[in-house]
Amino acid sequence: MSDARDGPGGAPSPQPPAPATRELNRTPLIVAAGLLLTAVALGVIVARFGGDAADPSPGTDAPPAVSEPDDVTTATTDAPSDTTTTTAGTAETIDGLAVVDSGFSTYEGFDGPAGSYGLILENTSGQPITYFAVQVVVYDTNDTVVGSYAHDVAVVNPGARLGLGAEISDPLPNGIGRLDIRTEEGEGDPAPQGAFTVADASTSSDEFGVYTTFVVSSTYDVEFELSYAYAVYRNAAGRIIGGANGLVDLIPPGGRASGEVTAFEVVPNVARADVYIDPGFF
Repeated sequence: MSDARDGPGGAPSPQPPAPATRELNRTPLIVAAGLLLTAVALGVIVARFGGDAADPSPGTDAPPAVSEPDDVTTATTDAPSDTTTTTAGTAETIDGLAVVDSGFSTYEGFDGPAGSYGLILENTSGQPITYFAVQVVVYDTNDTVVGSYAHDVAVVNPGARLGLGAEISDPLPNGIGRLDIRTEEGEGDPAPQGAFTVADASTSSDEFGVYTTFVVSSTYDVEFELSYAYAVYRNAAGRIIGGANGLVDLIPPGGRASGEVTAFEVVPNVARADVYIDPGFF
């Protein structure tokens, strides 16, 4: 019997499984249906919003309007503040007191660029001008304030002139561009009658500085201690190119005294030094 079941005339063999191709044929149908649904959905969206997409409102897709102003603000903020540095408000001007001449120069000092200035005040009124302050604001060639220098003056007699000079103690990497000279009234006791006369002024220089010696005569009937002495330097053309200051230890009543003003840097091109004496506060 076993031989009969194995022979050609035996029971039929089991049916083979259904072809796999029927299962694979479902995939294109599913994909096609998905694509059809997607297309329909897109059609609805385009139909609903197509007008807006075709004509966008101004600025909808443009870069934010604040981007460029932000860049400009950053550039302004990062700019060196000292490029816009200004001085204080203008000081009170004294009637009858005029700045009739001024000048400055820069040169190589022992520790880098150095400089000095000089100026001439004139009393054009008929009365003594007493107890006032002179402020000299020094700007560099970038119009930036380098420093401010104050001079206290006791008296300038009618028709007389007083010169002031000083070396600049602040760094000068950009030299000197200009001076802003201001005057302001002060208060004090009435000045005694008298005047100073300077004679025998002589200027020399070496590798260490510029030296001006002089003799001052007084017509005051009082003694002065530590009076201010100013040297205003001029070049061969007569232009002011700098200045310096010092003190006269003692000027006797109606007498004479020797003095010296020294610039502690080598100011070039000094042809002469004009010397002026202010009594100091009485």
